[in-house]
Amino acid sequence: NCCSTRMVEKLGLTTTPHPKPYQLHWLNDDGDIVVNQQVEVKFSIGNYQDKVKCDVVLMEACHILLGRP
Repeated sequence: NCCSTRMVEKLGLTTTPHPKPYQLHWLNDDGDIVVNQQVEVKFSIGNYQDKVKCDVVLMEACHILLGRP
């Protein structure tokens, strides 16, 4: 699960260091993205509510990406 750095900044969410930092190769064509932060995000879809831990990444496609495409 990933969420954008822009969303984290706009909502003022608190990040934590990633326990095992890694690099993403598949997210964009500009090269590797280093993932070294996580954030817990609460969300709802209709009546369903949940929270999920997401890796914070610089991405423009969307604000939150659940699962891997």
